[in-house]
Amino acid sequence: MKTINYFSKAALLGLLAVLFASPLAAQSTDVSDKTAHATPQTHLHVTQSKPMQFRVSYINPNANKIIVRILDAQDVILFNETSSIESNYVKFFDLSPLLDGTYTFEILDGKEKHSQSFDIMTQTRRLVSAIN
Repeated sequence: MKTINYFSKAALLGLLAVLFASPLAAQSTDVSDKTAHATPQTHLHVTQSKPMQFRVSYINPNANKIIVRILDAQDVILFNETSSIESNYVKFFDLSPLLDGTYTFEILDGKEKHSQSFDIMTQTRRLVSAIN
């Protein structure tokens, strides 16, 4: 009986060690568009390449210069870049410093504006157990 109790406690401690050793994960959820792909009207593609790292691409720009922005839920500009391009724009963004919330990638192309919103939600795992 003591052997079974000892093994169950050891298994529980091993499980707890694995759960607490795993890093926090974040997920992005597109809230402005049901799909993560560009539609014919917008040329903006935002895809998550790794946890908290996003690939932003913009195809067939109308102007030679575009403005790329990252906005928070209150439309505060967190990142602003003017880029001269001839064909397509592609850039990777590491958003791991951002807190949980809703953010938007925005591209200003001449008189057109394209945007895609997403959520960052940190997932944590908690396991509660009683040890006698």
